[in-house]
Amino acid sequence: MVRQTSAQPPRSKNAKITCQQITALILDYVTGELDAETALAFKAHLRECPDCIAFLGTYQKTVQAARSLRYESIPLEMRRW
Repeated sequence: MVRQTSAQPPRSKNAKITCQQITALILDYVTGELDAETALAFKAHLRECPDCIAFLGTYQKTVQAARSLRYESIPLEMRRW
C-alpha cells in the first residue's frame, strides 16, 4: 500500500524535491512505499545532494542497528519503558 505523507511530493517529472521533503519521505523510501514518480524524484535529489546521501546512510545504519538488538540483551530496567 502506498502511503500519502504530508511532505507533498512533486506532481510532475520536472519538479524537484527538497531536502525537507527527503527527510519527511525517508521512511517510505526505505520501506519501498513511495509511488514510482516520487521515488524517482527522491533518487534524483540524492544524485545531487551529498548531505541527503549522508542522512540516508545514517538512517539506514540506525535501522540496521535497532533491528540487530535482541530483547534478551536489553537491561531489565530498560524493558519497562
